[in-house]
Amino acid sequence: MYRSNSVARMAYEDGVLSEESVLPEEQLTNPVPYNFQYNHKDNFGNIQHREENKNEDGVIRGSYGYRDPMGMYRHVSYIADANGFHAVLRTNEPGIENKNSADVAVVAQLPSFPYRQSRQDTSQKDNYR
Repeated sequence: MYRSNSVARMAYEDGVLSEESVLPEEQLTNPVPYNFQYNHKDNFGNIQHREENKNEDGVIRGSYGYRDPMGMYRHVSYIADANGFHAVLRTNEPGIENKNSADVAVVAQLPSFPYRQSRQDTSQKDNYR
């Protein structure tokens, strides 16, 4: 059950802000359940997906993500409930570490595709004058 906050209506009298009246709270309403999903593959082979559902208790569960033609992927599963928003990230993107912060669990895996790690080449000197 959700309840909105009551709202105080304010009024100016002789340049002084005062509380005029308090509006009544809205009626309690049950959350309206819903469910949606999509999967999309573009002309380049990129795949995007998302799904989400909300139950009659107001708990929202879902996931979204993508996979590129080389096999790099990111998948996020989440839940939003009375305890807040919590997500789990699964990916094989280069440079992502297994660390958890802000109630997000990160599960990084080695990429299954070839990639070259960038490095700074300091052997050449600039010829600018």
